[in-house]
Amino acid sequence: MRLLAIDIGNTSTVFGLFKGAKLKKKWRVPTEKLAGRVKKNNFPVVVSSVVPQADKIIKKQLPQAHFVTASNIKGIKIKIKIRNKAEVGADRVVNALAALRLYGKPAIIVDFGTATTFDALSSKGEYLGGAIAPGIALTRDILHERTAKLPKVKIAPPQKVIGDSTVGALKSGLVYGYAALVEGMIVRFKDQLGEKTKVIATGGYAELIGKYARGIDIIDQDLTLKGLMECLKN
Repeated sequence: MRLLAIDIGNTSTVFGLFKGAKLKKKWRVPTEKLAGRVKKNNFPVVVSSVVPQADKIIKKQLPQAHFVTASNIKGIKIKIKIRNKAEVGADRVVNALAALRLYGKPAIIVDFGTATTFDALSSKGEYLGGAIAPGIALTRDILHERTAKLPKVKIAPPQKVIGDSTVGALKSGLVYGYAALVEGMIVRFKDQLGEKTKVIATGGYAELIGKYARGIDIIDQDLTLKGLMECLKN
């Protein structure tokens, strides 16, 4: 059986075509250009989305699509103290389910998207919530847009920590600064979850920051797509 999994983010939308339990094909399109990129099919379709406007496009072209939310996800207990579970990004609970099924508990999931999210899975397999920080690309863009002299740089490894040029200083701040942010959050999460907690990273900058941030155990770029697949096993 074929299944189409769709992860709609603020910047990009990722499609994953599964055959059985195996991810056979993956592709990415800018979310703002989603219209015209979605073709009708008869596959089962499962979606996580944080962009309501994009949902309308999917629902029109793929009326059979099942949208996963914190309110309807099965296989994981959502232990959060907010009245409206719709406030929780669907991708965050989908990631937590994937971490639980694939890597065990307790776990910390770090997702490097437009925002960087840190999510906690307890030793009982409960989704506890987490933290949200500005994403690395968003941080870079704001520095460029809100300052008079700072250029928009490519997010890439700096030659050294102490930059001897504006570009070098920006790259150092973005990469090493972000690595330090991730390390610090991992330490603080482990204070609550325990030292044996597994840390899984996913998202666009997981590979880059994973090289510099101590404490990341696993990098899985397909975590959300795999989580969507897990949603249909319940």
